[in-house]
Amino acid sequence: MAGRRSWAGNGWVHSNGSLSMLTPIDPLFIFLSLLTQASQSDNEFKFIDVNSIGFESHVDTASVSAFLAMDAVQKKALATLCETRQISESVCVAKVDPGQVLTWLKHKCSSSRLPQELDVWQMETVDETLKEQALVREMVLLVSEYLQPYWTERLLCEFDRFAQLCESEKKAVATHMAAVIFDSPDSYTPGVADPSTKLVPAKQVKPKTAKKRQLERAAAKSKPILSFFQK
Repeated sequence: MAGRRSWAGNGWVHSNGSLSMLTPIDPLFIFLSLLTQASQSDNEFKFIDVNSIGFESHVDTASVSAFLAMDAVQKKALATLCETRQISESVCVAKVDPGQVLTWLKHKCSSSRLPQELDVWQMETVDETLKEQALVREMVLLVSEYLQPYWTERLLCEFDRFAQLCESEKKAVATHMAAVIFDSPDSYTPGVADPSTKLVPAKQVKPKTAKKRQLERAAAKSKPILSFFQK
């Protein structure tokens, strides 16, 4: 039943039946999320006591908690992502530095880091600049899966939202659409007139009277007056 699942094996039972799957990830992504939550207020960052954050307490998995608690890992995260100040021997405060964070994120978005399996971008152009932008954009979209919306937005702005690439793609789509020939609806609905065509009613012809028919026959048999002067 729901809520009563567990794992059992080798003489032990784990009452929580949930399953955690870990994939390789730079731990600085976890630190960035925790630091942003702890120090951001109205899109501004403030200094906080590093010892008060308790990075390891925000993660349920024991192995990850122990990893985040390592001094070497914390020092690398603070040096890469924050501006730090040593207040005293026992007190150190830190504030997220957006400039440092974006420098680190842009390094993460290098096109050389894009897995070959994801390099499926194609465009009818030999412009290497546009191709480079396309690969970087794929990396930005990949990295953004690990980021909060605030950092995703800031990262996209750093690349001007790939405006040049988007404009080139729009032109390519417009060129492709212009080359496509769309059949007329009439070809699929024979006998059905185009609704945009206005129907003009036919003029009603009055039937000819007997006298008018007689005059027409007489005119057909008569000869022009010049024919009497011809030899």
